[in-house]
This record gives sequence, C-alpha cells and structure tokens, in this order.
Amino acid sequence: MMIKPMTTPAPRRSARLQQLNWPHLLLLASLPLALWGLRDWPHAQVLALMGLTALAWLMLAERLWPLRADWQARGPELIRDGGFLGLNALVDSVSAWLVTALVLQASPGLSGWLANLSPWLALPLAIALGELGPFALHRRAHRGGWLWRFHSLHHQPSKLNAANAVLAHPLNAAWNQAARLLPWLLLGFSPDVVLWGAVFMQAQGLAVHANLRGSLGPLNWLIGSAELHRWHHSMIESEAHNYGTAIPLWDQLFGSYVYRPGQTPTRLGLFATSAPLGWLPACCRS
Repeated sequence: MMIKPMTTPAPRRSARLQQLNWPHLLLLASLPLALWGLRDWPHAQVLALMGLTALAWLMLAERLWPLRADWQARGPELIRDGGFLGLNALVDSVSAWLVTALVLQASPGLSGWLANLSPWLALPLAIALGELGPFALHRRAHRGGWLWRFHSLHHQPSKLNAANAVLAHPLNAAWNQAARLLPWLLLGFSPDVVLWGAVFMQAQGLAVHANLRGSLGPLNWLIGSAELHRWHHSMIESEAHNYGTAIPLWDQLFGSYVYRPGQTPTRLGLFATSAPLGWLPACCRS
C-alpha cells in the first residue's frame, strides 16, 4: 500500500482575506470615487481635504485593528504631530508655488508637452517619475551628511503610526515637494494627472506608516505598504532600506527592496550607530 505524504492544508480563503490590510486597500479603492465627486473643486482644496480624510480614516482604523498597542499615538505625540502637520502643509504650499513659478519662468514652452497623453499611461508614468527624485534624495540622506541631519528627525520615534508620518523637518518636506513636482511640471503632465498622482502619493505616505495589522500580499511588489516601510525605520542600519514610499519600483531596480512577509523589525528608531542630534526638541525624540 502506498502511503501518501502528509501535507499542510492551505489556509481557507476567508482566513487569507482576514489577513489583508483592509483599511489600506479600502483607502486606495475610495480615491477614484472621491476624485470624481470632487472633480469641480479647486485642486488645492481637493488635495487638502483628501489628505485630512485619509489621515482621519487611518487613525480610526489604528484604534480598531492595530498591529501593536504600544505604537498607538498618545496625547503629547498627537500635539507634536499636529504642529508638524500644519507647518509642513504650509511648507508644501510655498514650495509648490516657488517651483511652479521657477519652471514657468525658465521653461514656459514645456508646459503641456505630455498633457494629451492617455491618463492610463500618464498616471503610472507621473507616479514613477514623481517618486524617483524623493527616492534618490532619501537614499542619499541615509548615507550621512547634512541631509541626514535634517531627515533623521523623521526616524526619532520608536513607534510607527499614521500621525507621525508627518513628522519631518520642514526642509525635508520642501526638498521632497520640489523633487516630486519638478518632473511633472517640466514634462507638462495635465493638471488632472498631477492632482491624481499627488493624491495617490499623499495617501500612500500616510498608509505606509500606519499601525495596522495585515498585509497587501502580492501588491507589495507594486505599491508601498506598512509591511514594507516598517523595515525602513528599523534600528538595524543594514535592514533599514525600502527608501521608496508610494511604490517600490526604484528600490527593486537599485537593490534596496526588503520584503519579509509576516515579519516586523525588532526595534524602530535611529540607528544604534547614530547619536541623537542635540538641536532636536525633546518632544521629537520619542
């Protein structure tokens, strides 16, 4: 008699579905509908409203489906992060205005070059190019020097949640905005594509920091996720990669992509080899 080898039964479909990061997936699924509903609104107002709504949704979801209870945002931290949210929103607006003015002054003829490209092609291209500049600066910042002095503020917390996603030095926020917006303006993407790309990247920037359990599964190869981005905040410098936020494309191409399904870094915060910077206020060091 032939004895069949024992095999581990595959997880039921319902169990696999329960293991997904549903708050992140629902946020992404809601973006097209929200953009359609707000299509007649000024773009700046759409971006602000959808950013605040995404943040509120993720913070609510963190209370209901947290990955770790000790990563929840507390009162003093919320006050700190709220202050940085307002400050960096202002910095983003001023930076966008300055970059736009400089591009229009220097290269007015380039405006609209890709405006007629099909949105099905223009949007993925805009997202990829909009991520490339911040990715390159982010990767360079982690090599030390003056960029790291400013970027290290974002790595001070020993926990990760949607609220402290906005914890960044204003100069860091400014160079990310400029690096993201420049290719969009220089290549002349349509205003709608620029808005759609900005909304997606803004939502992703919040979602990848969220303290949510679950995985995006195979989508981790296409878009950024909390499961991927937590490794970037590891205290072990050799595993603190995944410099991309919205998409992992550039990490995959340049060899800094880290994907360890079902695993989480042991400790988050500044690398063990990095001393806390003296100029940082005490409120930003926890």
